[in-house]
Amino acid sequence: MDDNNSILRPIQAKFNRQYQNQKVGNALKSLNILAADKADSQLRAACIEMESLFINYLFKEMRATIDKSGFISGGRAEEIFTGMLDAEQSKKIPTAGGIGLSSILLEQLGGKAMTQEDPEAR
Repeated sequence: MDDNNSILRPIQAKFNRQYQNQKVGNALKSLNILAADKADSQLRAACIEMESLFINYLFKEMRATIDKSGFISGGRAEEIFTGMLDAEQSKKIPTAGGIGLSSILLEQLGGKAMTQEDPEAR
């Protein structure tokens, strides 16, 4: 059994080193995003609001695909309630992790803002 373990040790060490490097790289990326977030909180708020609007639109379109039966339908009151419910949920979803749209927008717009400010930094 020691022979098998001695054969696998270099492979395990290489895998562990790659995993550790990946963890460090991911941590650095998240630190860069956090630094960009702190630098421009208005851009972050705008990106979160855009994700919220997108999610609200998704909810509205998904509800439109549901067939309404006259037997259980709540009428206009139900439409108002579900509209308000969807609006509130769509505001909370981006702050709880969301679907990732705000982070993508922040990364793209933050990167463009930095390159537009200093074109020689590339």
